[in-house]
Amino acid sequence: MTIQLDCRFKKSRDKELVVFVIGDESGFITLNESYANQIEKISAEYESGKKFTVSYMRLRMYLGQLAIYEAKINHDIKRAKELYYLSALAIIKALEHSTATFVLGGTPCLPDFALPLVCDATELYPLFAQLTEEKSLALAEQGSWASIMRCYQAALIKDWAEIERMIAILQKKFAKLKANANVVYYIEFFQALLNNNTDDVEASLRTLLTPPLVVKQNSEWPKRSHEGEYMCHFGMPFAKLAWILGHEIEIQHPLIVSELLPVRPLEHYHNPYPFLEPAESTWALLNS
Repeated sequence: MTIQLDCRFKKSRDKELVVFVIGDESGFITLNESYANQIEKISAEYESGKKFTVSYMRLRMYLGQLAIYEAKINHDIKRAKELYYLSALAIIKALEHSTATFVLGGTPCLPDFALPLVCDATELYPLFAQLTEEKSLALAEQGSWASIMRCYQAALIKDWAEIERMIAILQKKFAKLKANANVVYYIEFFQALLNNNTDDVEASLRTLLTPPLVVKQNSEWPKRSHEGEYMCHFGMPFAKLAWILGHEIEIQHPLIVSELLPVRPLEHYHNPYPFLEPAESTWALLNS
């Protein structure tokens, strides 16, 4: 069942959101060309045996920048998915080489971790469900943002028992912190998924996409990336997860790229960069 969730903002108090999606297109194009050149430079460094001059997570940002450009400026969703696939590989490589210095809670935080999955390479779901570090696992047990990440990862493989366990930990941790309303909304979203209730999933997304919450969430997004100007920090990856799990909620919203919500894998995903190829041991996790 497809539900139309219309979140178009028209009131004057929502002007701050409008600023997000207008921007300077010429500046966007210039930045986009710069990132494309950076990626080619990294590729050349790899081929010549030189050490990378940027981290894999910065490379993930470059690729995400190129992807959102293709989606929003060129309206080329296929190319956007190809670039997000490469962005997903960059995250995999980052965790293979991780020193836990680039992460919040041990794994890349939303949306950096989740957005590349809009590429619809479904074979990556079980792999992304396992990508973590010891520090992240420890923090998740204490009730933290790492617990939200664990819920997301568990949902990718429909591990409902793990989601239920994480929700219990979060509810206990944040029961008395009424000011921390965002966490309550995230818990409600995963509870709706756990209950397999599309109406509740829709209601949760509607709340997460209200102007005050969107502005608050996106203020935390790195300003160097245009992804945060075109997509809601939590709304976009949560809406995508809803579609992955069969809750096909169509959304009209200035910070949701609705064309990337349906799960439509490409016939072939090509990786032109050998330096982004995951290790054999990483692919082996898919069969573990």
